Amino acid sequence: MMLRKYLDHSLYDYSIVYTEHRGHATELAQNAVEDGYDIVAVAGGDGSVNVVGSECSLAILPYGSGNGLARHLGYPMHLKKAIEVINKGHSKKMDVGQINDKYFFSLIGIGFDAFVAKVFDREKLRGLLTYATISIRSLSQFKGYGFTLKSDGVKINGTGFIINICNSSQYGFNIKIAPHASITDGVLNVAIIRDLPKWKAVLLVLKVIFGFHKNSEEIENISIQKAEITTDRPAYLQIDGETVHKAKVFNIEIHPNALKVIVNQ
Repeated sequence: MMLRKYLDHSLYDYSIVYTEHRGHATELAQNAVEDGYDIVAVAGGDGSVNVVGSECSLAILPYGSGNGLARHLGYPMHLKKAIEVINKGHSKKMDVGQINDKYFFSLIGIGFDAFVAKVFDREKLRGLLTYATISIRSLSQFKGYGFTLKSDGVKINGTGFIINICNSSQYGFNIKIAPHASITDGVLNVAIIRDLPKWKAVLLVLKVIFGFHKNSEEIENISIQKAEITTDRPAYLQIDGETVHKAKVFNIEIHPNALKVIVNQ
């Protein structure tokens, strides 16, 4: 048991609880807040725990697939070293995004990446190679969608391939769709990729995966604090890597400094 061996027991008592179904982690985290715990450490997906608005800090044990938020916060991907980050106990306040009635910490995706996340979730093999293979394979199955984005007097519309609303920089696996995104700047970075011919989409997916997309003309970037996105048909939505139900209306906003997190200094 890594926690028993490496957690600093002069600083922390701990208990371990296991999730039993999707959404159970949020319930367990809320119970921990009510019981007066100082830290909730999640082992798994970034978005599976919610301690927003409390004095309880979120820590991450990198058991997930992409570990996007953990990487953004500087956590090592080795479990022993991640526990050492918790032992040091450095915390900071970070912004939290909200889409409709759900919070997100890293990013959300409307469209192709949410479709990929749905397929990836069914795979037994994990890792970057599996993710890249599924991304390329899914291009033949995915169709673009009409969209309208309204924010602060700005209106953008067209046919979408991906719309990412980013609080942190990456999907996971160090794939940074929004390299300049910050969890402490009070804004969300929006990356819009309009519908593309399939051959261009293949090239762009590979560029994004391998980090050669920073000046790509196919990606339109804006910053928002609040926005409404509507689509012409129900579109796939992923929140911090987990696909949720389709929707046609997405109301998005930022909550500055709403979550305490343990970070690697």
